[in-house]
Amino acid sequence: MKKIIILALCVLYGISSTSKAAQPNLRVMIFTKTAGFYHASIPNAMKAFYEIGRKQKWQITFTEDSTLFTDQELKKFDAVVFLLTTGNNLLNEKQKVALQHYVENGGGFVGVHTATDTEYKWPWYEKLVGAHFLGHPPVHEGKLVIENKNHPSTQCFEADTVKWTDEFYTFDRNPRLNTNLAILVSIDEKSYNITENPWFKNVNLVMGDHPLIWCQQVGKGRSFQTALGHTPEVYDNSLFRKHLTGAIQWAAAKNN
Repeated sequence: MKKIIILALCVLYGISSTSKAAQPNLRVMIFTKTAGFYHASIPNAMKAFYEIGRKQKWQITFTEDSTLFTDQELKKFDAVVFLLTTGNNLLNEKQKVALQHYVENGGGFVGVHTATDTEYKWPWYEKLVGAHFLGHPPVHEGKLVIENKNHPSTQCFEADTVKWTDEFYTFDRNPRLNTNLAILVSIDEKSYNITENPWFKNVNLVMGDHPLIWCQQVGKGRSFQTALGHTPEVYDNSLFRKHLTGAIQWAAAKNN
């Protein structure tokens, strides 16, 4: 069912958000393949990216097809987005090498929400996303702490703290301890019920210091990871759309 929905969206919204005659400002691949949990928000997330692409005059390509991960195909894109991907072995060994070459030679990568719940057995990918998913409480309203208001992805928040409703991930390590990562946004654990844990038994969800959004240089390329983006409704949020727009612009090294 999920592939039918996604294919229908691609037909409805078009594989590209700009006409072939126009020169797009950016060419972006949105990769939505899942081998684990499938988010019901994927269709609305795709719609959001399509509308962002129309507004920004980007060419957006939606796909679950991992055979596009070759040196020849990837060089067509300014950035690759892992949108709500889950599970292991989404790419085979040759495809993994192609993605590594792409990023390290100047390509942009953006991970959205469950990109950290993807490819647990691939050491390079683990470095690319900065941490792996460990668990989460149910959706709550919490207080985001904007640590860097000057980054293209965070300028939209225009405040030191922001109330936000989402599924707030706990990670298997503190990304702040990785000196390669620049932490952009964290969450105040006292602002929501982090100990409410109906699904991840024997997992301690409390991190203390709790980053949610970060970025880094990877070779000549850039990697950006945001833990936000669980619910369908969040993709209709204008602030979140601006956040995603800035993330892609930064990863693609545009407007910086």
